[in-house]
Amino acid sequence: MPKVISRSIVCSDTKDKEEYNADDVALFVYYCLCGQMAMILDCTLDKLPLRKVDDARVIDANKHACKFNSVEGDVVFLKRTGGIERQFRQKCKKCNLWLFYRSSKKDQNITFVVDGATVQSGQKTPVEKAKSSNKVMMTKRTKEFGKFGSVTVSTIDEEEEEIEQHEVASSYSHNAKIIEKQLERKTTAQKRAHDQESKDEFGKKPRGTLLDKT
Repeated sequence: MPKVISRSIVCSDTKDKEEYNADDVALFVYYCLCGQMAMILDCTLDKLPLRKVDDARVIDANKHACKFNSVEGDVVFLKRTGGIERQFRQKCKKCNLWLFYRSSKKDQNITFVVDGATVQSGQKTPVEKAKSSNKVMMTKRTKEFGKFGSVTVSTIDEEEEEIEQHEVASSYSHNAKIIEKQLERKTTAQKRAHDQESKDEFGKKPRGTLLDKT
């Protein structure tokens, strides 16, 4: 029997591969106190130079990558120790809060960030802090086999709890008044029926055949 010989040829095509290495740039997003996005920066605000006059942070566009999300505001003149300072202010698109300012309208390389006007992504705004501060943990005390304990029921809002309690109290008071009126009506009806029954018995004449036993 003849032998069957099989051959296989492997062909490979190689191409030169080029690898590009780029430094990863971390970006930080800052929001207005109302929650509107205000700017994107390549570093945190605490790493920027501080202006001692008003504690504003200084952003130099020649040194840092930054992008602002604001609209033009008022031009304000302030009296300083060394003279008059002119500020071209930028405000939030949503709530018109003063966020940034520049010393010149043409030169936009230097921008000042107003102290306390923005919060970093991941941090709670004052509005969110105010909402979360009203949250309280409610516990329910239990007693089983003579032993006391406490069980966390839920997290509720104090204002909502007060409103709910007020509504329950108002509803209870309203229902109590309705029940009281119903009882008064029932008592009055029973009294009238009793009076009518007594009147009927008093005026009722005896009926029957009169017999003479003599």
